[in-house]
Amino acid sequence: MATEEKKKENRLRLTNLALLSLAAGAWDILGKKGVNSFSNQMGDQILKVMEQEMGLEIAGEDPETVLMEVSRIFIDEYGFASDIDIEKVDEENFRIKVHNCVNRSFTDKLAEAGVEHPYICPIMNASRSALKRMGYKVQQNISKWPEGKGSIIEFSKI
Repeated sequence: MATEEKKKENRLRLTNLALLSLAAGAWDILGKKGVNSFSNQMGDQILKVMEQEMGLEIAGEDPETVLMEVSRIFIDEYGFASDIDIEKVDEENFRIKVHNCVNRSFTDKLAEAGVEHPYICPIMNASRSALKRMGYKVQQNISKWPEGKGSIIEFSKI
């Protein structure tokens, strides 16, 4: 019989396998456009928790400040990365560099399963939902960042 610690480890592994299977299956059936509703739902739900339980405030703030606060919460409250850099490229473009992302190996497994766009990235989805709430309609791109052991997420206003 497994120890309690091993059971926790096994539950996390089982949850990751279930999520990986679900995400890859949804991608196979729906493709990039079809999975956008999953991304939107995920981002909105994460944002809701950040606002209700972690003190995130969006109203009256500028996009760069909100993206920095969302990133701080991912680091300090979730331990999701070691650092996150926010760069305002210009008035319509933002770049987020996620250092040592804990989701990197999961995203790599999704790519191995044929998922071309890592649509379940929590940082990308929560950030996009925050920008959307501020009236920004954006398109996003996410790419692997081997040097930072994470991802680079780019938002462009459309």
